[in-house]
Amino acid sequence: MRKIIVVVSLFLFFCSHLVVKSQLRYNSDPASFLLPEEPSATSRILASGLISTGLDEVNGSFSLDFHEFYFTVFHRNDISAILVTRYSGGVWRYPEVVHFSGIYQDADPHVSPCGKRIYFSSTRPLEVGGRDDVWNLWYVDRLDDEWSKPVPIVLDSNRHERHPTISNSGTLYFQADYGTSLVTFDFLATNIYYAIPNVSGWDAPMKLQAPVNSDHADYSPFISPDDSFIIFASNRPGGYGNSDLYIANRNEDGIWGNVRNLGSSVNSSENDHYPSLSPDGRFLFFASNRKLEQPIPAGRINYTYFKRVALGAGNGLNDIYFVGTSVLNL
Repeated sequence: MRKIIVVVSLFLFFCSHLVVKSQLRYNSDPASFLLPEEPSATSRILASGLISTGLDEVNGSFSLDFHEFYFTVFHRNDISAILVTRYSGGVWRYPEVVHFSGIYQDADPHVSPCGKRIYFSSTRPLEVGGRDDVWNLWYVDRLDDEWSKPVPIVLDSNRHERHPTISNSGTLYFQADYGTSLVTFDFLATNIYYAIPNVSGWDAPMKLQAPVNSDHADYSPFISPDDSFIIFASNRPGGYGNSDLYIANRNEDGIWGNVRNLGSSVNSSENDHYPSLSPDGRFLFFASNRKLEQPIPAGRINYTYFKRVALGAGNGLNDIYFVGTSVLNL
C-alpha cells in the first residue's frame, strides 16, 4: 500500500510539473507555440497540421495580443471562408469558421494596426437582392469579445476588389481589376490601388504609381503601419517563377522607390504571395503553393503514405509560411 502511495504521489508531482511548465510557456508568450523565439532567415511552414494542412490556406493575420490567428481556406476557388484559431485555456484551439463568414465567399482577413477592426473581402451582396458574384471590401469592428456585423466599403460595386490592408493613417490599399472591361475576374488586369480616408469613409481609389504597378499582375499588397514600405506579389519578369514577393520603400515626399525582389529565402519557382507582418514586426507571413519533397519509402508504398502526401502540408496547394523580417533589409 505504501508503495502504491509513493507511485501515485510521484505521478501527481510529475503531472503538476508538466502543467506548470506548459502554463509558463504558453501564458507568458502564446505565440511561442506557433513561432520560434528567434526569427529565422529561412522560410518555414507555419503550424503544419493545425494551420497549414492539405487544404488551400492563405492570408495569415495575428491579433495584437497573439491570441488569435485569422486566415483563409479555399477549395478550387469555388468555396472560401475565413477561419480563426484561438489561444484559450492554455492551448491553441482547432481552427473554426468565424461567425461572420461561412455563407458567401470570404477571404483576405487583415487585422488593423490598432487591433479593433478586421478588413476582408467578400462576394456577399452590397444590398438585399444584389449581386453575389463580385468581390468587394468589408470590415467588422471588435465588440467586447466578438465582432460586429460586416460593413461594406463601397468603392466600385461592379469590379473585383480584394486583399485590403490599412496603415495607421487610415489609407486603404487593395488590389482591383479596374483595368479590364470584363465582368469576370481578370487576374492579368489586377493592380494595386489606394484610397485616402475622409469623414464618411474613403475618397475615390487611385492607382499606385510605377514602379510598384507594372504591365503585369500586381496584387496582394501589405502596407506597413507607418506607410513607409509596401510588400506585394507580382508575376513581372525577372523573378524566380510564377508570382514572387517584392518590396518598395516610400520616401518623405511620398514617392515610391525601386521595387526589389525579396530573394530566394522567400520566393520559389511556384506562386509566392499574400504577405503580412506579425504585430511586433518580427515575422513575415506569406502563402506559397510550392511542393515539399516527400521521401519515397523503401519497399511497397501503402495507403498511409498516400494520405500523408495528399492530405498534408506541402502537397502543392497553398500553405502559410513565415520568415524573419531581416529578409526585408529595411
